Amino acid sequence: MTRTPTPLLFLGALALIIATLFSCGNGNSESKNRIRVGGEGKIRVMPDQVTLTINASFSKPKMAEAVRETQATVDTVMLILEKFGKKNEDIKTSSISANKDYQYIGSTYKFVGFQAEQTIDFVLHDLNKFTELTAKLLETKISSISQIQFNHSKADSLLREADLIAYDDALKSANKLAYKANVQLGTLLFLSNDGLAASQGGYTSGERIDTYNKAFGGQGFKIAPEVIEFKRNIITEFGIK
Repeated sequence: MTRTPTPLLFLGALALIIATLFSCGNGNSESKNRIRVGGEGKIRVMPDQVTLTINASFSKPKMAEAVRETQATVDTVMLILEKFGKKNEDIKTSSISANKDYQYIGSTYKFVGFQAEQTIDFVLHDLNKFTELTAKLLETKISSISQIQFNHSKADSLLREADLIAYDDALKSANKLAYKANVQLGTLLFLSNDGLAASQGGYTSGERIDTYNKAFGGQGFKIAPEVIEFKRNIITEFGIK
C-alpha cells in the first residue's frame, strides 16, 4: 500500500534539497576564486656544535661490583666533560640501567654475571676541541661513543628564517601564476605550517667508536663536518580578482 506524503513533509524535503544545492553552489564559487601554491625555504650552514653519546658499561659476578666500576668511570668522564662545557647545560645523563647479563654460549643463552650501564650525552660547542676531547675520553674505561651528532646552536632561528623564505617563494609563485592567468592576486586566505621541519638540519655521523672498557690513550679522532641544511615547506592560498 502506497502512502501519499503530507504537504508538511513534502515542503520539508523540498527545503532540504534547496539548501543543499545552495551550499554546493557557494563552495564551487569560492574554490574558483582562489589559488593555492606551495613554497620552500632552505638555509645551508656549517655546524657549530656536536653531541656525543658516551657509554660506560661493565659486567661483573656481583651487581655491586658492576655498579661500582661503572660509576667510577662515569665520575672520571664527568670531570673531563666539565672542562669542555657547562655542567648544567651541556652534560646530561640519559639512561642508567642494571640487569642480569646473558651471553650466547654454544647453543643457548647463559647467565654470566650482572651488568651496569650508564649513558651520557654531551654537547661540545667548539668543534676545534673535538680531537682533544676524544683523546681524553679514550684514556678512560668507557665502552663506546655510540653516536656523534652535528647541529647548529641557532637551529630554531634558522628554521624561522627558512619559514620566511618559504613564504616569499610561495608568494612569488602565486604572482607568476596570476599574471599568466591574467587575473589579479588578492589577499592571503590560508597559510599552513604544522611546525614540523622538512629537515631539522642536523645529521648523525655513521661512525661508532668502541673501546671495550679499555683505556687506549693516544691521539683523539679528527672530524670534517658536512654542511647541514634547514628546510621548511608551507602551503598558501590567495584570493583572485
